[in-house]
Amino acid sequence: MNLDSKTVWIYADQAKGGRDIHVSLNETAVAVLQRQVGKHATRVFTYHGEPYKRVYTKAWQKALKRAGIENFRWHDLRHTWASWLAQKGVR
Repeated sequence: MNLDSKTVWIYADQAKGGRDIHVSLNETAVAVLQRQVGKHATRVFTYHGEPYKRVYTKAWQKALKRAGIENFRWHDLRHTWASWLAQKGVR
């Protein structure tokens, strides 16, 4: 992760497709990541200082319900993100 150049690399050994992935970050993403710096030695997001072990928890399900989100699938986030970029003309 390089916040100065607003980029993140997902390396091949951690990527589903087995290839490096370059991710450009907008100002909002950089701001979120900057707030996490120094909270943990190896992880970006933690809960009470500990790495997440599971994401789809009862707390997550309650948050979805409060937000009025039904039939949530993680992959939908990727589609939404890609759609927004395409609508902005990003290729």
